[in-house]
Amino acid sequence: MTLFTCVATEVITTHQKPVGYAYRTAPATPTDSGWRFLSGSESEKYMNQPTHYITCVLTDFALEHPDIAPLLDHPAGSAFERADASDVFEAVPLD
Repeated sequence: MTLFTCVATEVITTHQKPVGYAYRTAPATPTDSGWRFLSGSESEKYMNQPTHYITCVLTDFALEHPDIAPLLDHPAGSAFERADASDVFEAVPLD
């Protein structure tokens, strides 16, 4: 069984912020799902630091953040955002 990975910012993984923005790119490796998760509050300066990105097992991440589960079947090029944790994700253009 192959375990696919995703990348999330440290704001989500360490500081327990909810996912506010999710997008899917073409996979970077054979086990990469292409999914990237951000809180939406990260600054450009923060995003420019590679140490702020954590590679996670996608199934484990989805168990901790079940609200992202409905997004996972969408193809590369998809992006979603929400204003706060109580809102539903809405499709947005991938910049």
